[in-house]
Parts: sequence; structure tokens; C-alpha cells
Amino acid sequence: MTTTPKIAICGLGSIGKAAARLLLDHREGFEIVGAITKEAADQGRRLSEVAGSTTSSDVVVGADLSDLLSGEPDVVLLMTGSFLQDTADDVIQCARAGAGVITPCEELAFPFNRAPETARRIDEAARAGGATVLGTGVNPGFIFDSFLAAASGCSWDVTSIRGRRVVDVAGFGQNIHRRLGIGYTPAEFEKGHADGTIAGHVGFPESIQIVAERLGIPLDGPVQETFVPLVAESPAPTTYGELPAGLTEGFVQRATGMVEGRAMLEFDLVLHLRPRDAAMEPADTFEIDGTHPVKVTLSPGMDAIPATSAQIVNAVPAVLAAEPGLKTVKDLPAAAAWRNLGGGLLR
Repeated sequence: MTTTPKIAICGLGSIGKAAARLLLDHREGFEIVGAITKEAADQGRRLSEVAGSTTSSDVVVGADLSDLLSGEPDVVLLMTGSFLQDTADDVIQCARAGAGVITPCEELAFPFNRAPETARRIDEAARAGGATVLGTGVNPGFIFDSFLAAASGCSWDVTSIRGRRVVDVAGFGQNIHRRLGIGYTPAEFEKGHADGTIAGHVGFPESIQIVAERLGIPLDGPVQETFVPLVAESPAPTTYGELPAGLTEGFVQRATGMVEGRAMLEFDLVLHLRPRDAAMEPADTFEIDGTHPVKVTLSPGMDAIPATSAQIVNAVPAVLAAEPGLKTVKDLPAAAAWRNLGGGLLR
């Protein structure tokens, strides 16, 4: 790594733009050596303009990953998708080039059970290139895994863990709503989940597997998931117009990790266009039962976009200092809100 760490940005959607603003406006001691996006309208523009930053940047947004890697970044913030099938090749290309990767790709948070062969390929590429690869974000990456595991440090024993996250998604765009499962008839919702076109929240199995491994608790088998649609009884406002009554305005997604025949780890995620109207306050709540119970509530709950972008940027020091290979949040120090990469963080 050079004296001044080099950072590159791949993907300038809502999270990528937020990460760029965070770097430009609130962090120092590094150099941004490039940024790329698939959005043709943003290519050729200055990064600061695309991201809405108050700090001027001479970096011009491009389109090609090979060009981005020609700047020899030490780490690439790769924010292009939730699924390994869409991101694995780019991760491998970065790692082979010697660039560390930090990505909010949910399936990369703990890919060893879902896609063991892909995980092996990524780990081999990272070791060969001398790079570190980390999948992280707010969920998975923090709320339902590293934060929850850290909270269990005050426990004597753990008999069960329950978590519930209520998120107001009114500010999300239509494409994200449709991918999650908002804006469908109940029949379409059920069909979409059956054929995989409606993903819901991606990453629940990864969170439960991270916690189980951190606590040394073997699961009985695969994580079980259920989805319950929440149907609008009246038109619901969105950023792209009213959602008609009779369509889904949210859902409850539950993931369960079974241990010795019982539900030991159980996490609920409620995504809703107007949760307060449905008597649900946006918050993150956890209960760790045992001899010394631990109960935690974060209110208001974590805002997905700023929290995810912060986790990605704040993981940079740990990734730059780590041994090469594919890592998870249980392998590295928890991300902290650093200010200056040249301030001794990498020693």
C-alpha cells in the first residue's frame, strides 16, 4: 500500500453517492483515484457533482472497471448489487489486481453456505492478489450480527435471541420497492416469492450464520424464512405517486435459526411505507435471554442508506490492515467513525 491510501468507488446508486459524500466531506488522509457507474447520464461528470458533495473533486466518473483498477487503488468500495451472481466476477477482478474490496452485497456477508464454490474462488483470488474482501453494511453487517453479537458480551449464557427491525421505506424508489415486494396484489406477492422475482430483504441467513458462528452455536440446518404481506387499506404516498389500496405497502419477513430442535435465533424485519400509521414505530429492538438478559432498543432505528454507506467507509482501515482473503465482520475489528487515514489508523 502507498503512503497515502488510494480509494476507488464502483457504483454510484443511492449508497454509492452517500459513500462518496461521506469520503469527500467528512474524511481525509487518502486519495480517491477513480469512480465508475453504469448510469450513462453520470459518466463524464465530476464525482462531487454526481454525489452532491459540498467538496470539489477533480475525479471524473467513468464506466469501465479495468480503467478504475488502472489507478491502482488499495481498496474498492463496490456498491453494485445484492446478489453474488451479479457481483462475484467484479470482486474477483478487483482482488486479483491487488485491490481490497468492501461491498454491501448481502450474499457476500457470509457466502460460505449459500455459495461455497464462489466463496472459494473469491478467497483464492484475494490471497493471490494480496487483497482483503469484506461484505458489510447495516443489515447484514451491523444490526442483526456484529452489534447483536457484541451486545451478547454482557450475557452469562444465551438461551434465545430475538430481534425486530421496523423500517420506513417511503423514501425508497419504485425499483427498490418492486424488488423488495411493495406494490403487488397479494397473489402477485406470493407468486413473486415462489419464483424468486421478489427478493424481500436479502441477507437474513447470512446474519444468523454470523451470529451463530460468533457464539459457537451450530445450527440444525438452513435458516428458515417466512414472508407475510401487508396490504394497503387506503392509497399510500410514495416518491413516485400514490400506491393504490389493495396492493402491498410492506411485509413482515422472519428468519429463524434452529438449534437442537427449537427456534433459538429469530429475527423479524418489517418494511412499510407508513409504519407509524400502522402503529409501528421505526426502531431496532433486541432481546437476548439467559441468566443475565440483555435488552436493547435503538430508536429511531438505523436509516438504511446513511448507515450502510457509513459502515462501508468506516470499514476501510480494518480492511487495509487485515490479512489477505475473504473475511466477514466477525473476523475484523468493528468499524469506527475514523477521520484521518493518515492519523495512525493503519499502524
